[in-house]
Amino acid sequence: MPDTHTFNILVDALCKEGKISSARAILGQMVRMGEEPSVVTYNSMIAGYCCQNQMEEAMKVFDLMVHKGCLPDDNTYTTLIHGWCKIKRIDNAIYLLDEMINKGLNLSVMTWNTLIYGFCKVGKPLAAKELFFTMHKFGQHPNLQSCATILDGLFKCHLFSDAISLFREMETNNLDLNIVIYNVVLDGMCNTRKLNDACELFSCLPAKGLKPDLYTYGIMIQGLCREGLVVDAEELLMNMEEDGCLPDSCTYNVFVQGLLRSNDVPRSIKYLQIMKDKGFAADATTMELLVDYISAHKEENAFLEFAQKIV
Repeated sequence: MPDTHTFNILVDALCKEGKISSARAILGQMVRMGEEPSVVTYNSMIAGYCCQNQMEEAMKVFDLMVHKGCLPDDNTYTTLIHGWCKIKRIDNAIYLLDEMINKGLNLSVMTWNTLIYGFCKVGKPLAAKELFFTMHKFGQHPNLQSCATILDGLFKCHLFSDAISLFREMETNNLDLNIVIYNVVLDGMCNTRKLNDACELFSCLPAKGLKPDLYTYGIMIQGLCREGLVVDAEELLMNMEEDGCLPDSCTYNVFVQGLLRSNDVPRSIKYLQIMKDKGFAADATTMELLVDYISAHKEENAFLEFAQKIV
């Protein structure tokens, strides 16, 4: 006869596959067979509902476990907090945080990161920043995910000075920042048209012991193309290959889009052919730009003939 552990494995697997109804049926069968659901069982059900944004159902499970005398743990609360944050119901998330504090539950880094994510998602990165600096009072310290989330949130809300100030503070405090953090900052700089700052930071990466990855190069190539600096972008594309970081379909698409926006026909043809030879397809944005260019320049037979083969 299956025991609680066996039922837990089955319920968890079904919830992760999105089969919540089946998991609920197993939970009912478990009770009928005299096996009492544990906090692990309830947490799996709650996580399953949260993944599908069915927060009211998740809270019903939460209420049920409390009614049955099964005490929610920090994982229960963190999962619910994340679920509410995902659907931008930050007030509900804060209510649960307060409940955790009042019950003396452990507020893990994951809990704090979830709330930081939630505040950034609703466009309140300054509130997220306050949480970022509050963590240590509860015995926790920001990790790389905390840093990346808050910086990204500040940049997306156009709080450039706040983002850079916090980033410099992170560097000063000798946080072991990895390339992911620098990618967030470079992306923020490029999106706010601070290309010179981005280029300067990019050039400093080797001195910091960091190697640009595919995403780093993509950010910089897009930033250069946005400013019409397609020659510099092409040079970076070539350097990228020399450094052993092979461009992918996304990298080429970003570059070709820059060429098309700059009306650079020769290079457009060259790199569209390279993409074709490498088995890369033009994405929706590249296709749209191609169609627009063809419509506006029907007299350019060579480009028209080549582009039509791709389109």
